[in-house]
Amino acid sequence: MAHITCRVQYLEDSDPFVCTNFPEPRRPPLVDIEQDLPLSEQIAGIHKLLNAPLKLEECTLQLSPSGNYLDLDSSLDEQRDELETFYEDVKGKKPIVILRTQLSVRVHSILKLYNSQGPELRRSLFSLKQLFQDDKDLVPEFVASEGLMCFIKVGAEADPNYQNYIL
Repeated sequence: MAHITCRVQYLEDSDPFVCTNFPEPRRPPLVDIEQDLPLSEQIAGIHKLLNAPLKLEECTLQLSPSGNYLDLDSSLDEQRDELETFYEDVKGKKPIVILRTQLSVRVHSILKLYNSQGPELRRSLFSLKQLFQDDKDLVPEFVASEGLMCFIKVGAEADPNYQNYIL
């Protein structure tokens, strides 16, 4: 079986409002990812190697620095056309794969704004801009998950000063 050797790290982003965006460990270990096996069959081994505090069933894989998410139901070979830069050896460095929480799980956590009030709501709304800038794929997932309706509801019920954070 053909494989590609990658560096692997994880992001503790299960709570999107607390995520530090600093992948761990600082010195990423190397792992061989089989190119013709679905990534869903390999993610548990990566999770175990990293001893990540994330729930395995909520994890996905993302490429760094491109930010592209990998399709766990497919193999690397099946995704090769979308992964051109992944296969380029940049100055002798191995590509980095980040284990992180799935977009849908992170969006679900953001939608808990429905139940927030006071300082917690203000803090969450203030953090959203940075969250959306840090991960461009989060915005379409948020919109598809009724996130805009959440903003409208929160804006209508919250302190008028919070509307500025929403905008």
